[in-house]
Order: sequence, then C-alpha cells, then structure tokens
Amino acid sequence: MSSIYSSFTRLIRDLLAPPGDICLTCGSRTKLTREWPGICRRCAEVIPWIGSPRCFHCGRAIGCPDCMRPEALQRFFVMNRSAVRYDGMMREWLAQYKYRGHERYAPLLVKMLSQALIRMQLEINSLKGGLQHSKQSAVWKPDLITFVPVSKARLIERGFNQAQIFAEGLGKLHHIPIASLLVRSMHTEKQSFKTRAERIESMKGAFELIPEEHFVREIARLKGFDQPGALRTLQILIVDDIYTTGSTLNTCAYVLRQAAKLKMGLEANIYCLTWARS
Repeated sequence: MSSIYSSFTRLIRDLLAPPGDICLTCGSRTKLTREWPGICRRCAEVIPWIGSPRCFHCGRAIGCPDCMRPEALQRFFVMNRSAVRYDGMMREWLAQYKYRGHERYAPLLVKMLSQALIRMQLEINSLKGGLQHSKQSAVWKPDLITFVPVSKARLIERGFNQAQIFAEGLGKLHHIPIASLLVRSMHTEKQSFKTRAERIESMKGAFELIPEEHFVREIARLKGFDQPGALRTLQILIVDDIYTTGSTLNTCAYVLRQAAKLKMGLEANIYCLTWARS
C-alpha cells in the first residue's frame, strides 16, 4: 500500500514540477545544480574535468606525444588549457549545441570554460611567482579575448559561431574586452573528417587579420596601449571549442603575433582556451 502511495505522490510531484527541473543532458526530472546551468547533480559529478594537465603546452590530461613532434617546435602560443577531456559524453553535449541547435547548452558550456579560465589564471600566476590568488589584483588576466572565426558558409549552415559565443560569455563573466581580430580566408571541410597531417596542411593560410585600421583601433582602446610607444607585452586569449592537433590555434596565434609586431610594434603573448581537449 505504501509503495502505491509513494508512486502516486511521485507522479503528482513530477506533474507539478516546473519545466526548469528537467535536466538538460539526461532528461531526468530532478533538482538542478546551481553552479552548472541546466544539469542535475548526477550529470555534474561525471564531467571529465582536466584538473592537472600532463602536458604544459597543450593541456592534455594524459601523456602527450603531439608536443614532441618536430612541428610542435613552431608553436606560436604559450599554452592551451581545456576544461574537459573530449569523451563520448562531452562529444554528445557539444553536438547537441553545435550541430543540433540546442541553445540552452550555451550557458553551461560557457560556465565550464569560465572554470577552466580561473584555473589557467591561477596556474599562470603561480608560474610567474605572483601573489596568492586571494588578492584579486595579482591574478593574471589577458588584455583581450578573441576567438577562432568560421567561414561564411559555415556561419550560414549553423547560424552562429560557437567560439564567438564562448568568448563573449567569458568576457562578460570576467570583465575582459572582446575583439574580433581574425577572419577565415578560406572554407575548409570539417576537421573531424581529416587525419592529423591533413588538419595541419589545411590550416596553412586559412586565417587572416581583420583590416589593419580596425586591428589598430581594437588594440589602441585597451588600457595601457592607448598611448604611442606602449612598452607592455600584449596578452591575448584565443577561444575555441576543441583542441585536437592545435593547428587551428597555432595558425591564429601566428597571425596575431605578426600583426601586433608589424602593425603596432608590440610583442604579444598568445594563450589559448578550449572547451575540450581530444
């Protein structure tokens, strides 16, 4: 009798539960977490975070043969850090958002990236011998955030650039300026269908700088770079969704470093932040 009563009350509770109590990722009707928008505690607890990267350069969670390859010597960014390992569950989450248009995933993915940025800031601060992170003024921050652009064809196909949305979300959360500094100069087939060598080859010449006057204006509006002869080193953070071979980010970093040097006489340190590391 008690089991019947329990089942009945659970049914009534489920029927009366607000729509917001349905987990975005597993579909169960339950209490959602406060820290991770839209998902339940059970789903939050199995997120494959990368808490302690094994590779300093690319941020991979396990042993990394990629950064031992000869082409890795031509790296134009300081480091990449990723929020999660790109396992089956994370692949499905990103697919739901990126390819199937489930926009409710955006706040969750941005919040996960924000967590990775905080960890990255503390790591850089520690490497630089900074003060304890409790002193907010001592925490490293990029001067601006930019993102990997998509081609016009891809933008029409999807209706949005997920990297841009991630960058804009991070900028709002961390009060960091956002700037669109790159354009995709050629349309390439989806990287997921290519081998490592094909990915690297396809990225050659794939990105260009925005018009020079726009680039100069974006940098000049930053605090510390608004006067001629600025001596500071420009700190730029590039955001993307997945790090696989690093060829996309490396090409973008090269273009930005060259532009800062040639257009404004500035040295630039390029850092990369991606949602997942494959």
